[in-house]
Amino acid sequence: MYLEHFKLHSQPFSEHAPVTALWQDPRMDEAQARLDYLIDCGELGLVTGSSGVGKSALLKRFLHGLPPQQCQAVYCHLTHLPSSGMLKMVVSQLGETPRRGKDRLYEQILERAARAEGTLLLVLDEAHLLDGDALTDLRLLISSALDVGPPLKMLLVGQDPLRAVLRRSRHVDLLNRVSVRYQLRPLTKELTTRYIDFQLSQAGGDTKLFDDSVKAAIHDFTGGVPRQINHLATACLLQATARNVMRIDDQLFQQAVGEFQLP
Repeated sequence: MYLEHFKLHSQPFSEHAPVTALWQDPRMDEAQARLDYLIDCGELGLVTGSSGVGKSALLKRFLHGLPPQQCQAVYCHLTHLPSSGMLKMVVSQLGETPRRGKDRLYEQILERAARAEGTLLLVLDEAHLLDGDALTDLRLLISSALDVGPPLKMLLVGQDPLRAVLRRSRHVDLLNRVSVRYQLRPLTKELTTRYIDFQLSQAGGDTKLFDDSVKAAIHDFTGGVPRQINHLATACLLQATARNVMRIDDQLFQQAVGEFQLP
């Protein structure tokens, strides 16, 4: 196992790092500032980005840092459900048994928001999978929540196609309610190098384990997408372990890429 080979105390490129060990960069800081504004003053937030770019890490850090006396967050992930199923899922995540009928589901969510200590924030992840009726229901829910105190707020998080969906005329009213928005982009080449070094250091490894040219090549191959960086860097570690070498140079990188690519 490469952990023993490189004398690492944990997997450096894990998808499930604890919140205290999450990578932080200027993109995350910018997004966090917007999400903080959403809690303080906003109504509806929108975070988009391609698959693997770091949306889950951003959400994990953001939700972990919310003061419970100020905001109660409810996280909903299975948003590919039809509209009625989506509302039932929200109610279930609120810890209640869904009632029958959309009107009663709306009432149930709003009643729960009114009883919340501070703000009730609904976080809908994978929101690019929401169908048109579900997005309309969310708009109606937000509109109905204007008289609810403490307020009900929402955060939509999804892949880039969500932005195009919201620009359609059918959803212009929902788009106009978006108070804050942020598009999370891939890492630059410099940030990719810093990301690899950070992950190695967190695991007790040497930042010189990867040659600088290899770090640059990893960025070029992955486009700076953190999830792909994780996969390719791990493939390099496995390749080095199999060949019993302690440093990843250009030759070993090329060998790892050859196995990493699908035929």
